[in-house]
Amino acid sequence: MRRVRLVAALTIGAAVLAGCSGGQQANETLPSASSTTATAEALPPLGPPDFPMPDEAREMTPEGAEAGLRYYLDLITHQAGVSGEPLRDLSRDCEFCTFIANRYDEDAAAGYSYRGGELTVEGMSRPAVNGSTAEFSLSLTQAAVDILDANNAPVPGRGQAAAERLNTGARMTWSSQQEYWVMNQIIVNS
Repeated sequence: MRRVRLVAALTIGAAVLAGCSGGQQANETLPSASSTTATAEALPPLGPPDFPMPDEAREMTPEGAEAGLRYYLDLITHQAGVSGEPLRDLSRDCEFCTFIANRYDEDAAAGYSYRGGELTVEGMSRPAVNGSTAEFSLSLTQAAVDILDANNAPVPGRGQAAAERLNTGARMTWSSQQEYWVMNQIIVNS
């Protein structure tokens, strides 16, 4: 995104200089504000309509990778018992992601709902970015979670107590086609 701004600034600067040297008024050579933001607006929305991926997670920067990871972790909580499709849509070859997505689909079909289970990032390394890959080391806490049936009764054998200081690793890759960080791997070491 910063490169796009730099290129846009250089283009505007060249247009202004060209306009001045040719005797044209500057306002005839400057692009409109809407044309300079067309790239950001042209990106198709990602994620559920009620929980779209933020713009900062769609930048190929270390900060964008971190925003993408935080969004994906929040999406795990958001989609609990609703639908696994958004988790699958934003991941590739991620066994943990597929497991969670399938579980959410099964639970939704059974009429189960989730109470609790929020994930909190307690600490995170700056992503190690190598080309289009970003790797993270982080510590998570998961709030206690109850799985409830259609009558709001706890489902026997399901649910979990709170878990603190889960040492976690994650890997994401940049999708140049859709301009977002794709989840490839989440590893939780308890």
